Amino acid sequence: MVKRKSDAMETVPRTAMKKLRVASVQSKKGEETEEKGEETAEKNFFNNPSTAAANPLRKSLNSTFDKYRDDPRNEPDNIDVGGTSKLLGQLQIELDDVGALIFSDIVSSPSLGKITREGFVDGWAEVNIDTLPKMRNLVLQRRSALPSDRDIFKNVYNHTFTLALAPGAKTLPLEMAVEFWRMLFTPPAYDWRTSSTPWLDWWLEFLPAKKTKAVNKDLWKQTLSFAEQTMRDDSLGFWNEESSWPSVIDEFVEWIRKEKRPGGGGEAMEVE
Repeated sequence: MVKRKSDAMETVPRTAMKKLRVASVQSKKGEETEEKGEETAEKNFFNNPSTAAANPLRKSLNSTFDKYRDDPRNEPDNIDVGGTSKLLGQLQIELDDVGALIFSDIVSSPSLGKITREGFVDGWAEVNIDTLPKMRNLVLQRRSALPSDRDIFKNVYNHTFTLALAPGAKTLPLEMAVEFWRMLFTPPAYDWRTSSTPWLDWWLEFLPAKKTKAVNKDLWKQTLSFAEQTMRDDSLGFWNEESSWPSVIDEFVEWIRKEKRPGGGGEAMEVE
């Protein structure tokens, strides 16, 4: 019997989460600086014709955004890791829960723990939401929809790659990609396994054995496509040598047939 690993909550890389938690404490020290910057922010808001003409919803969102800025004087249009941690805490969204990825997708976070004014205001205005309780409710609604709503899951999944990239990088270190795959391909998100095949476990067993060191954008996206195909056809009947899958996925299929299904059958052990 193959059981799901119990480390699902240890998903987002510890270093990234540690930064967010440390920043949460540091952000309290910056609240006095934030208060000093409120007057400047208010002047900028009303001196900008396009902003001043914004509707009440956007005005409310701008006001909410201002409360969580880490350095309002020098970076008036950015929330850093401290403010993000504080905001997620008030939304009762755990840092290592997929809900944090959903929130980041809604506000188009450019990187872990970072939020821009444009992304925050535009993201919430698009869904006509401007209060913390409503923000939390939408995140929870989308969290519940992840297993069944392909569009919602795909958006969160694809944005996670951008979110996790280091500045200037084009690939994710395998270790980081693995941790995010664990978060995204296990409940309450998309459960990548069938009654006979623990697909995610096999994928994560195969990659280190192949000594893959990094994951590019194409492999990240194609992994989702492959996962969806395997959920529809557990026997891998959709795959053939002429398919345009990344070479890593081709090698994964070969590895399965050699190491997991040497008899050529489509069935594996039962999965709990």
